Amino acid sequence: MSFLHVHFSEIDTQISQFARAIALPIRVFILRMIAENGNSLSKQAFYTTAFNTKTINKHIQELRGLGIIKAKTVKAEVTYCIDEKLFGQMSANFSTFFEQNALPGEDPANANPSQAVARPSDLMNFTNFGAYIKDHRLELNLSQATLAAKINIDRALLSRIETGKKELNTDRLPLLAKALYLDVDELRDAEHKLSKGTA
Repeated sequence: MSFLHVHFSEIDTQISQFARAIALPIRVFILRMIAENGNSLSKQAFYTTAFNTKTINKHIQELRGLGIIKAKTVKAEVTYCIDEKLFGQMSANFSTFFEQNALPGEDPANANPSQAVARPSDLMNFTNFGAYIKDHRLELNLSQATLAAKINIDRALLSRIETGKKELNTDRLPLLAKALYLDVDELRDAEHKLSKGTA
């Protein structure tokens, strides 16, 4: 089949926009915060989180640019809400795409959700579990000191973990998962594979 005359459909565009919108944990965090607060959250409320103002503003503007978040001003206070109709349509198209495009021999109804989350091929980009931690920390724009405090370890120890000189005690994984907005099972799997060199 020739692809020379094939054009992107509107659904293709929506799927890619949705994927872009939820591509980073911080964007999922922003959407979750709005949803958990009755689909209305003040701009000021975001500034009480661990993320810096510049980072939050950057990602909120990106989500607004995609049309997923709308802003309204009431009595000089800016509030954000999710465009429920657009979000519902985009997420439905996104889900349908993966159901219709399952790999040969794969039954979408029996697919293991944890396999989709684990992203084993991504693990090959990391030399050790510490590098994996560092990558996710930087993605969230967290300093070493901030992340160390969240998982109750010394910043110097976190530095040695990130460079692969020390290993993170596995009892810290639930705290680390919470701090990095990752699934704890995904984190355990990554830790196991990267520590054993099976990624």
